[in-house]
Amino acid sequence: MTIYAYLRLSTDEEKQSNSFAIQRASIDSFAKDNELEPIYKYFEDKKSGGAELHKKLGLMELLNTIKKNDKVIVQKIDRLSRDTLQMGWIRTEIARKGAELIIVDTNGDSNDPMQKLMEQIVSSFAEYERQMIRTRIKATMEHKKAKGEKLGGSIPFGYDVEEVDNKKKLIKNDSEQKVISSIRRYRKKGLSLGSIATKLNDKGITTKTNKEFQSMQIKRILDYKHS
Repeated sequence: MTIYAYLRLSTDEEKQSNSFAIQRASIDSFAKDNELEPIYKYFEDKKSGGAELHKKLGLMELLNTIKKNDKVIVQKIDRLSRDTLQMGWIRTEIARKGAELIIVDTNGDSNDPMQKLMEQIVSSFAEYERQMIRTRIKATMEHKKAKGEKLGGSIPFGYDVEEVDNKKKLIKNDSEQKVISSIRRYRKKGLSLGSIATKLNDKGITTKTNKEFQSMQIKRILDYKHS
C-alpha cells in the first residue's frame, strides 16, 4: 500500500483558505492522526476546478500512478474537480484501479450518496459509449463485407482476394465453395464438426494453408456469413 495526496489550487485562491500550504497542512494532520503516514508523494495542479482533465497534469499523473490497495488523500472533494461528471469519472477511475479515496473534510468518509450515484451514471455512460463503438465498428464491417471488400486478417475459406480500384475485394473460389457445400450437407446429416473434418482430411482436402482441417476450422466456415 502506498499513500498519495492531491492538491489543487485555482489561480484566484492563492491568498485564500485553499492555498497549497493550507491543504498540505490539513492533509498532513489528518494522515498523522489516522496513521496514514508516510505520504509517498504529493501531486499538485494549479488549474480551475472545471478545467479539462487533460490539463490537470498532476491529477493525470496521479491516476496513472496509483494501483490496487493504494490510498489517495484530498482535503476537500472539490479539489479533485468542480465538474460533476468529471468528479464521477475521477472517482470511478480511482475505484477501477482498486485504490481508496480519502477526503479529509468528511473525516475520511468518501461514501457520499450523490457521488456514488454519479459514479454509476458515468460508468453507465462509459459502457453505453463502448457499446456504440462496437455497433459502429460492426456496421462498418458489415457495409464493407456487403460491398465485397476484404475486412483484414486471414482470407476466409471459400474466397480469394483481388484488387479492384485500389481496394481489396473478396471473390468466391469455386472449388472451395463446393467444399463448403459439402460441409453444410454433412452438418445437416448430423455429423459432428470433428467427423466432418475427418471426412475432408481423408479425401485429401486441405485448408487455405495446406493443413488438415480441425473442428474449429469447420465451425468458422459454418459460422461465416457467406454472401
